[in-house]
Order: sequence, then structure tokens, then C-alpha cells
Amino acid sequence: MGTEQLMEKIREQRDVYDSLKKGDVSLVCYREFENGEWGTDDANYTNRLRLAYYLLYNKIDDEEAAAYLFQEELKDRERNSFQGIGSALRVLTVLLRRYNGDGRYEELFRQAKNANFDCACGYDPEDEVDDSFEDNSLLDGIYLCLEMDYKDVMADLVDEWKRDTETGAGWDDSNRGRLIEFNRFLGRDGENEGLYKELLEESLRAENGRVRDMISRYRDMIRYYVQAGDYDSGAAYCKMVIDTTNYKEIRTLRLFGDILEECLEVIAGMARDGRDLAGAFRLWQWTKGELEEKNRTSWYGDLYTKGIAAAKVMDEAYAGKLEAEYAEWMRKRWSVQG
Repeated sequence: MGTEQLMEKIREQRDVYDSLKKGDVSLVCYREFENGEWGTDDANYTNRLRLAYYLLYNKIDDEEAAAYLFQEELKDRERNSFQGIGSALRVLTVLLRRYNGDGRYEELFRQAKNANFDCACGYDPEDEVDDSFEDNSLLDGIYLCLEMDYKDVMADLVDEWKRDTETGAGWDDSNRGRLIEFNRFLGRDGENEGLYKELLEESLRAENGRVRDMISRYRDMIRYYVQAGDYDSGAAYCKMVIDTTNYKEIRTLRLFGDILEECLEVIAGMARDGRDLAGAFRLWQWTKGELEEKNRTSWYGDLYTKGIAAAKVMDEAYAGKLEAEYAEWMRKRWSVQG
């Protein structure tokens, strides 16, 4: 089975382990950097995760290595802007717990529990992680590749999983959603267009289908085209939402804000392209009307910034109004946080 490739990849961590034992911690120590998207991050998180899985699956008995890696991971959990628990902490907890018969690591486990909000809610030092690699299914192997950023092996495993799915369970919403996630990670975004369309068509065909489910699928379809830079296709699906769904049912939900966001990005993109200014103006008229009606207590940062960007290319006066409101929104937000 294809997961054998993954085990070979994990065994390559032997070199990193040997370096650690010789005193070279450069690849696995906590190394803070500022991630432009998330904030404070750790450049060595993935290396540490890979080595943790190497120790786990190869049954390496090394208390010193487990303790060191756990303490480095703890620094990341305490300082990472994204917070989270992460697989590295879970695996390292299992490894370190083996040496905790006398309670010597209870304080480290307590610190991990208090490292951040996510850990406080979800970290449990008694959680189990299966140390038998052979117990992993093909799908498990794909997710392990995703976690450890082994794109080369993952591509082969995904292709094998696709073949198994086509000859076995078939393509349902759940499997299509998984494949979309895998394609996005592997840079195969072009393959997702058809999957999004199939999900939308199934939602439209469903008996007793909910409006919010249909609009959610439209939202995903529009977002795909926005990310691909195909604003004309995105605009066509925006028009379908407006013309064919009872979108008033979701006006109070965040989903409606998502639709407005996508429309605003389409408008700005169409205006920049300059190919269909009339279509951009028609979509702007509808979107601006909905923005003006939307209760200001339900506005949020992305809606303001995307609204301002679209307004600047379509209606300069309204852009100024939104900028003033956004400045006030930010002022109140910071005053509450302060």
C-alpha cells in the first residue's frame, strides 16, 4: 500500500535525530519568526513534528530527546499567535508520559494545559496516540502527509485514494470536500472547479434542501473564482444567488456577510480588469443597497475593508463614509481590548 512511501519518508528523520543527539538542535529548537498572515510563529514546528512521529513510530526509547522536544514545543504553544494544540504536542505528550511514573513531568503537563486558550479547552495529557504505523489507513496517511508537509508522497497517496473511492464508496459530499482540501494543499486548485460545481448541483437537486446550504455552496463557488482571478465567472454566480435564491432568509447570518464579501471582491476585480464595468456597476448597486441596510452591529473588519476597496473604484463618496465608520469601529475595538 502507498503508505509504505510515507514510512520511508519518516525514517529519513534519522539524520535529524542523530544531529540532535550530537548536540545540534538547530532544526528542532523553538525558532520564533513573524508570519505575515498569523503573527508570531515557529519556523521549526514542522521539523519537530516530523521528529516526534519518527520517535513514535520507530519506538525510540529516549527520555532526554522527548523531554527536550516537549519543552521546545511548549514555547511555541505559549507564544504562537494562532494558539492551537497541534499534533506535535499530542505526540510528544504520549512519548514523555512513558517516563512519568514518578510524576516528574506533571508540571510540564500542567504548563501545557495552561499554554493558551485552545490547550486549556482541549489538551488532555492522558489522550492516546496510536504508535503503530501499520494501523493507519490510506486516508490517515494522507492527513499525516498534510501535517508533516510531505507533498510528494501525499500526491501519490491522494491519487491512490481517488482510485479506491471511484471503485468503492463513490463520490459523496464528504469525499468531494476532502479532495478539495487535498487539491488546495497540493496546488491542484484547477481540479476543484468541477468538484465545487458538483457540490452546488447536488445541493440544488436535494429535496427539502435548505436555503443556507445552497447559498453556502454558491459562496464556495464564487470564492473559487475570486481566488482564480476569474471575476466574470464569479459575477455570474453572484447574479445567480441574487436572482434565484431567497437570500433574505440568511440576512441575519454570517453567511450573508460572506456573500457580500465575495460580491465586493468580484466588483473590485471587475473594475480593475475594466472588461465589464456595466456588470460591475449593476452588482455594486445591489451590494451597496444591502450594505446600507445591514445593521452596523454585525459588521466586522473584512467586510469594512472589502467594502471600502470596492467603493473606491465605484463610488468615492460612499468609500469616505465607510472609512469613517471603520475608523470608529477600530477605535471601539481597541478600547475594549485595552
